[in-house]
Amino acid sequence: MSMTLTQIETEVFKLPIRERVILAQELISDSLTKETHIEKSWYDEAERRLAAHESGKIGSVSGIDAMKRIKKRLAAAK
Repeated sequence: MSMTLTQIETEVFKLPIRERVILAQELISDSLTKETHIEKSWYDEAERRLAAHESGKIGSVSGIDAMKRIKKRLAAAK
């Protein structure tokens, strides 16, 4: 059974301050590392797509057409 946030918080505050500090640092560090990695991955993908577009390897689609294609794919997936 999973714990609620309130239950976790209650248990965490039972820890000695040194352990709470370590836990907080690990949570922040892990969170930032993952978010930074994800942001970098999206940035890299955007750069890759821009370079492909500028070199003529891929074309572009209007926002309206892109949304139509997405809706059509979603409807077909149901």
